[in-house]
Amino acid sequence: MKVLVLDCDARVSRGLERTLQVLGHEVRCPTSAAEARALLQQDPAVDIILAAQHLDAGERGTEFLRWVEHNAPRARRVLISGTHCPPDFVEEPGRQWFQAKPFGRRELEALLTRSSPSP
Repeated sequence: MKVLVLDCDARVSRGLERTLQVLGHEVRCPTSAAEARALLQQDPAVDIILAAQHLDAGERGTEFLRWVEHNAPRARRVLISGTHCPPDFVEEPGRQWFQAKPFGRRELEALLTRSSPSP
């Protein structure tokens, strides 16, 4: 499975990357929302995106995931945050949801195995 992790906290990003690789997934960890957009414009074939709510330059994960919805619509989207689920974030069963931080390997595996909606 192709996974994109966008978290500007390098420790979180590296930890997720290592765990996902151990689980056998192909992982990309851009260091900014701009870099993530460029990667997705080059290759939108990503299965799931984990994006932190608090990103670089004051950008929010909710904004980034709205962009993803229109530019990489086949990717499932997970907003991750250590605070709360923002009121402007709308969960869509099987397509987009919220995951509170911190979370462990078991929760990460559950995120990856949530079923995709029917085509």
